[in-house]
Amino acid sequence: MIEVVAIGIGYGLLLSVMVGPAFFVMIETSITKGIKSALFLDLGVLISDLMYVTIAFVFFNEVTELMEGKNQYFLKIIGGAFFIILGIVHVLKKKALFISRDNMTKPLNLSASNYLMTLLKGFTINAVNPGVLFYWLTLMSLLPDTPPELALTRTQGLIIYISIILLTFFGLDVLKIFGAKKLKEILTPQWMYVVNLVLGIILLVFGTLFLFKGIFALLR
Repeated sequence: MIEVVAIGIGYGLLLSVMVGPAFFVMIETSITKGIKSALFLDLGVLISDLMYVTIAFVFFNEVTELMEGKNQYFLKIIGGAFFIILGIVHVLKKKALFISRDNMTKPLNLSASNYLMTLLKGFTINAVNPGVLFYWLTLMSLLPDTPPELALTRTQGLIIYISIILLTFFGLDVLKIFGAKKLKEILTPQWMYVVNLVLGIILLVFGTLFLFKGIFALLR
């Protein structure tokens, strides 16, 4: 169980440093409209993630039921391959692709008349990114085996694992919201380039490990 918790926290930390449109909008909203508005925006992102998690969960369970024994390791191979592709994308990103501090609000309209609209804005920003669904499918495929003594079904273990990832990820989002002014000062293209380079290398390493783990398990 400790392994499931530790890996769940690790993936939550990994997701928290992936910089996308929602990250920049969240930081800018916290600074320009206040912490409460940013929290509602983040709640919208969370609801959107829960929607994708539900879709991924149903699909993943259907697939794993069709696969038996070693065939299930194909999921780990696919998950590892996706991590490798994601890592390559992050490593090859150029500085020019990052949103600068001066224009981070221009691509997206941040105006919102009330908290409900802010929540819907956060939901929409995340929902229009189909890559989110692939993230969650990949993370589910990399679920570690739960110890037999816990007498947990795979579904129960998966729920605990995903819940830990979500709690870690959005717990850190709250910290980002409260520290938005500090974060904005370091959001330079050079710094973001380094962050994405390191993140890409981490994804490549983990993806390679999972890929070979799945391959070796199939060959045994």
